Parts: sequence; C-alpha cells; structure tokens
Amino acid sequence: MGRRRLVTGAAVTALLLACLSGTASGFSQGAPDTTCNSIEPLHGVSRQTTPAPYTITPSVVEIEGGKQMEVTLEAGQGVSFKGFLVQGRSAETQDVVGTFFTADHKYLNCNNGMNNAVTHRGPTRKSKVILKWEPPSDFSGDVVFTGSFVQERTVFWVGVTSEKVTVKRSAPELPAPETTTTTTTTTTTTAAPAVSPASEIDLKENAGDVVINVVEAPSGVLENDTSEVTPEGDSSPSSPSPTSPITPVSTPSEVSTVSSDSSVGEGEEEEEEAEEPPLLPETTTPKPKSRPGPKRKFGLLGRRRTTTTTTTTTTTSTSTTTTTSRPKGEDKLSPKAASLERDLINIYDDCGSSKGCFGFPAECETNKKCTMLVTYSKVSSGYKFEIVGSTTTGYVAAGLSDDEKMGDDSVMVCLASTGADSGPDVVMAFNNGRSNEMLVEKKYGLSDIQAAVVNGQAYCTFVRDASTEISGIVFDLDKDRFHLMVATGPVNPNGLSYHDKRTVSSGTVALDSFETAESRSDLFRTLHACFMVGAWICAASCGIMVARYFKKTWLKSRSCGIDQWFHLHRFFMGLTWSLAIAGVVLILYYLNGWKDLDSRNKEHAILGVVSTGLCFIQPFMALCRCSPTHKRRPVFNWLHWFVGNSAQILGIAAIYFGFGLIGAPTWVVFILIIFVAFHCLIHLLLSIGQCISDSRAESSSNVYPMKELNGSRTPLQPSEKNTDAPGAGFRKVMLFFYFLGNFLITAALLLVITVDEKTLKEWGVIFWE
Repeated sequence: MGRRRLVTGAAVTALLLACLSGTASGFSQGAPDTTCNSIEPLHGVSRQTTPAPYTITPSVVEIEGGKQMEVTLEAGQGVSFKGFLVQGRSAETQDVVGTFFTADHKYLNCNNGMNNAVTHRGPTRKSKVILKWEPPSDFSGDVVFTGSFVQERTVFWVGVTSEKVTVKRSAPELPAPETTTTTTTTTTTTAAPAVSPASEIDLKENAGDVVINVVEAPSGVLENDTSEVTPEGDSSPSSPSPTSPITPVSTPSEVSTVSSDSSVGEGEEEEEEAEEPPLLPETTTPKPKSRPGPKRKFGLLGRRRTTTTTTTTTTTSTSTTTTTSRPKGEDKLSPKAASLERDLINIYDDCGSSKGCFGFPAECETNKKCTMLVTYSKVSSGYKFEIVGSTTTGYVAAGLSDDEKMGDDSVMVCLASTGADSGPDVVMAFNNGRSNEMLVEKKYGLSDIQAAVVNGQAYCTFVRDASTEISGIVFDLDKDRFHLMVATGPVNPNGLSYHDKRTVSSGTVALDSFETAESRSDLFRTLHACFMVGAWICAASCGIMVARYFKKTWLKSRSCGIDQWFHLHRFFMGLTWSLAIAGVVLILYYLNGWKDLDSRNKEHAILGVVSTGLCFIQPFMALCRCSPTHKRRPVFNWLHWFVGNSAQILGIAAIYFGFGLIGAPTWVVFILIIFVAFHCLIHLLLSIGQCISDSRAESSSNVYPMKELNGSRTPLQPSEKNTDAPGAGFRKVMLFFYFLGNFLITAALLLVITVDEKTLKEWGVIFWE
C-alpha cells in the first residue's frame, strides 16, 4: 500500500510538471526565430548528408532593388516536404537581406530585420511553394537563397542554396542634413492596398529632438476640407494650417513632438500570380473574399463587395523638415503645437453632440478620464478621427470590425514615436485573424494627418476616406455599422507588440451619426477566469490532497457516522464541480455560444472542455461505486483516481493557456509555476510520511495484548482500533501549511485577474519593472 502511494505521488508530480513544461522539440507550426542563423531544425537528430532532393529557384538572375521577384521551392519527383525555412543572404557578408511576401506561410524576423525569412505554417505535405521577395532599394551585390527542408521529423536537409541573383541599387544614398527642402509627388489610388505583416517603421529611440513637418500647398491646390458636416448638410471651412517653417520651443505643457502629413501612400500595380493572391494593388482587382453574415443582432447585414479600377492623380508640394534641439527657457508654443494642445484639452466637449466618442475604461467620456479614446465625425472629405492614449513610446489603435472579435478588421494606429528622425505618426493596419499586419501603403485612405505627444499622451488626428477596400473587404463608413475597438501597447523593432489593454463596443455604431458607443463588459469573462482558478488551483487540489493522505486521520471524531476526511473531500470536490460548470456557462454566455477555434485559443478551449467534462462525470461515478469489500472496488478506486487527477492537470494547463487571452501580465506564469512546485513538494513529503506510517503500523500489528487474543472469537485477526495511524501530527501540520500556501497563491492569481497591472503598481503590490 505504501509503495503504491509513493508511485502515485511521483506520477502526479511528473504529469503536473509535464503539463506546464516548455515547447516540444518539434515545430509543426514553423521554425522559431532562434533558428535564423543555423537554419537547422531543432529536432534532436542530425541532418542528412546525401544530396537534397529539393531545389530553390529564383525567377530572375538580375533585379533592381525595390522590385519584386519570385522564389520557388520545389521537391523532386516522388518526394514532398512538410516544413521549410528560406532566407536571402548576401553572398559577400552572409547577412540576411530583403523582404518576403506571402499569404500562406509564416514570416520570421531574423537579426532585427522584418519578414526576411519564411517558414511553414503547418505540417501539411508540399511539393512546391512560390514566394515573392523584394531586395532593399539601397542594396547592391549578389544574393543567394539558402534554406532547409523537412521531409519527416527525423529526415531533413540543411543548406540548400540557389544560384546567385545580382541586385542593383535603385536609390542613391543621400546624406541626412539637419534641414532639407524636397519636392514630393503624392499618388492617390482607389484600389485596395496590399497588406504586409511588417510595419517598416524605424523605431529608434527619440534623442529629445523636436521634429516639425509642415507641408505647403502650392497655389491652385486646395487643402482637404475638414469642416464638420451638420445633419442638414451645412459646412464651414476650417482655418488653414500655417505654411511657414516652424521652430519648436519647449513649454510647461510638455509638447514634446509634433508632426503633420497630408500625403497618402503611393499605389503600385502588379500582375496576378496563379498560385498566390497578389500582395500589391492591381489594375484588375481580384474578386473580394466573402465576408460572414451578421454575428449579432446589431451586426452588419453584409458589406458591399466591389471591383475597383485604379485612378491616379498627381500633385506636387514642397515639404520642409526642420530638426532642432529643444531650447530651454522658452514658453511660447508653435501655432501647430498650440492648436493640437487645445484640441486635446477640449476633446471631450462635443461627445454625443457633434461627434461620437468611445473610450476606456467604461463611461470615461462622462468623467473625462479616459486612458484610451477614439472620436469620429463626418466631414466633407470623409471621416475625421481623433485617437488619444496614455503612452509616450507605444501605440494607441482604433479598429473597425463587424463583430466583437479580432479578425478582418481595419485598424488605424497612432504611433507615439517612429524613430529619432521623425515624430509621432498615423499608419493603417489590418487584423488578419489574430495577427496584426501593416499595410504596404501605410497611409492608404488617410489625409490631414497631425500627431503629437502632449503631457504624456499620444494624440493623433486625421481624415479617412469614406470607402476603402483592404484585403478584398470594403469598409464603407457611410453605409456600414461597426463594432469599435481601442487598444494600446508597446512598440518593438519588428512592429506592434500584443496590446496591454483593449476594449470593444458592446454594439455596432453608425459613424455618420453622433452615437457614442458603450464598452462591452468583461465581467463574465473575468468571473470565468476567477471560477476556474478557484476550482482547479484551490478546491480540487485541496480535495485531492485530503482524500489521498487523511483517510486514517481524525478517526475518533466522526460526524453523522462519516469520517472527517470524507466530509472535507466531498465539500472541496462539490465546490470544484460547481465552479467549473458555472465557469463554462459564463464564458459561453460571454462569447454568445461556442466559437470557431483559432491558433491562439484552441489549446485553452480544448483543454478546458475536456477537464470540465471529466469533472462533470466524477460525482456520478462516485454514486455508482460498489461497497468497500466488493472484489471490483479496486477497479473503481483506480478509475476515480485517474479521472480526478486528469481533470485537475488539464484544468491547470487550461489556466496556463488562458492567461494570455485575458491580457494578464507575462510574469503571472511564475505564480503558476510556484504553485505547481509547491503542490508537488507537499505531495512528495506526505507520500514519504505515508510510507513511514504504513511501515510502523505493519510492525506494530504483529504484537497483540493477551486479553485481546483470548477474548476474540478469531484470535488470529485482532480487533480494529479506532485510532489514527502513526504520523497523524505530521500530516495535520503539512495540511495546515498546504491550505495556507494554496489560499495565498489563489488570492494572488485572483488579484492579478481582477486588477490591472497599473493599479497593482500604484498599490505597491508590484515593486519591479
């Protein structure tokens, strides 16, 4: 008996640690960034030394920088490959160069680059893969495409190379003077822009310089009219922007950076590929993809799908960029900075009357204390948006969606900083599933852009065209209704990081009205998380611990004819069952039913459903148990043990994957690891104590008092004593410490779930950065 308990404890320890261990050595979803240099799969076996049955073939042998070409990965006759990794490397320096474009595979960012390598997205067999690759416009030299191919997990080839491709520099290298005057040509296109997962934004630290970009419109060219349109259609022109160069000065209001841009991105045309969707706008636009019907009673009836042609209009303007260090002792604002500061101060004034507003936290528009806010109003040239958020180095983004979930959404990003040589800016992006991708034409459909960082807040204002087509989806702001999304987060050298905070409107709004959207409450999602932590971390763990080690404890103090351990076990497991079932009901209500799984939530959903299913059948199995003396009772005992422990382990694993879905800080995983280690340690100590207790009980059972032997009808079977097994004191002390540690860890997890990280820092709970 003691040996079996020891084996049981060791098995649970191994299972718990395995559930929360790191990633496996195989990568069915593609190679990680860490393989960029070696390009060798981390499969734990050696590469093949025979000639590879695969080829990498460039479509041309000579190309000009900034133009695209095809790169074909192909298997020989009768073979295929499951995985691959390919890069373009300089033949001279072996540096990874260029940018790939693909809609079907996964990008890698090697050596601080952007989308300069491609790997497989899934383990499906492939015989041919066609990618598009673009060399930098300022690069000159030979490039060799190098890759690896995985036929099976243990069969792969590394270092497959292509013939050399000669790249000629297309853009001369220009010095960066402190003051420059340039003539720019702006091309406006009505075709849909391409989507690139790379933001292509220089994210160097701002050294403290102030950058002012002022665009002077030449005579005969009218500026976009941003005057607001009243419901009756009346409009009044807005005051023009200053047209003379501005020298910024510091002020008590801490206007650190201001930028202005009235251009839109350049359009390009490219022939359509047979096997992959085009990545750039075409003269003949492909058929837009279908968009699902309404998902809520407030949802869209369906967006229009149109076939567009490209219309190009060229205007010329003079742009003057002046960079100067911030002078001290000055308190006069530039006209542009003063105007933006006034707009920010008065941003709440017209909410619900002449513009719509949506912010975070809920109802912050009323008390004028939003940490994130987007406003929208119709003007003659489109829709004017204002985005503001509490960040000086990250981003604040506003999205337009036909549902409450991420996917197929148009996103407008207000960047607090885009590098040392330029100030804050606005760019367009698109949510492709759960990933955010910058458009190749970063300012597609935008005009009259102004951005600043004022008093620790990023503030951007711009006008967006009423109708735009992105990735085959038409976003018609005049006719469609949208769920509004607002999010903020950090910026990294590769683009936008996952948001720290986000909110989505509970219903859809029409942007041409003055509707103020209401935030969707996350109460049910938060309760779901709290209930599951309470069920699997606290109640189930305590119930299992009591049942395993305390059946021979408190034998003298039975109540209602039932042992004390069984009362505790039944209470904790009943609490587990109730919390788990309630948690599932709450999240299904929050999500409006079961949703399709994607790569980000499938682990949590699958593990959660399986663990809750096992938890649900446990009490019904207990009701069907046979008597303790029945010959098949051991079968029930082992089934009951297996189902209960499996449910707990899967529940804890589901919690691990669920933290990322609620925006919990990354360090919360360490709290979960501490719990697993603590839980396993107590299991181990109690298992050792149980073995010692069983040994003592066995040795003492061989000596019986004479009077008991004489008085018993069966002298060879001593009468059972109603006393605790040896080591009861040790077990009670360990249980006290386990309950105390478990409750503290549970409280810490519930605190992280219900209170945001900023508030925890204000309370002094978090003392680290």
